[in-house]
Amino acid sequence: MRAILVILLLTIMLPAPTAAQVNNKLYPFNHLIPNDLRSAPRIYGSQYDCRIRVKEDGAENVYQAFVTGYFSDPSRNISSVACFRTMKKCQAYLNFMRGYLELTRSASCQHGYYKGLFGWF
Repeated sequence: MRAILVILLLTIMLPAPTAAQVNNKLYPFNHLIPNDLRSAPRIYGSQYDCRIRVKEDGAENVYQAFVTGYFSDPSRNISSVACFRTMKKCQAYLNFMRGYLELTRSASCQHGYYKGLFGWF
C-alpha cells in the first residue's frame, strides 16, 4: 500500500514529458533541443553542423535539411539548417521538426550542400 502511494505521489509531482522528450530512440535529435522547448535546435558544433559534415564528407555527399516554422506562445519564428550523411536521416530530422514546431511553414531535404545565394554559408 505504501509503495502504491509513493508511486502515485511521484506521478503527480513529476512533470509529464513532452513529445520531444519521450523516447530518445524514437527522437534521436533530443540532445539538440534547448531546455525551453521553444527555440531552434542547437545544430552549431554538433555532428549535424553543415560546416563539419561538408568538411568530413564533401559538399556533394551530404543531404541538407531546411526547416522553418513557429510557436505561438510566445510568438516565435524558428529556422534550422542541418546536414546529414543519408537522405533517411535528413527525412527523420524533418519529421522530428514537424512534431516539434506548432506550425511548419517549410521543410525539405536536398542532395548536396547549398552555400546560399552569395556563398556566405
